[in-house]
Amino acid sequence: MIPTTTSTVLLVVVTAVTLVVGGSIARLAYRAARRTDSEPLRLFSYGFGSIAVGLAASGFVSLVTTWSTGEVLIVQGVFVLIGLAFLVRSLYVGGQNPTST
Repeated sequence: MIPTTTSTVLLVVVTAVTLVVGGSIARLAYRAARRTDSEPLRLFSYGFGSIAVGLAASGFVSLVTTWSTGEVLIVQGVFVLIGLAFLVRSLYVGGQNPTST
């Protein structure tokens, strides 16, 4: 399938916005993790960062290569899987609980 100009522009816009929003979440979580010295927040930031990079990478790969849709989805899926693993891990890591004595 040959991409049309409209679909190419939409892909670029959606990829850019996804990278900005996901990167912003990851950056804010990382800053909070540094400020509070929180391991779960650090892992959370890595998870969102990986998901955002994966979505952007799949958009970039689909624009600049001749890979099939399945191959592009595999690239995206690997990054999303890694990101979700970080998010799940962030839920299980024991952090400091300031309310407990």
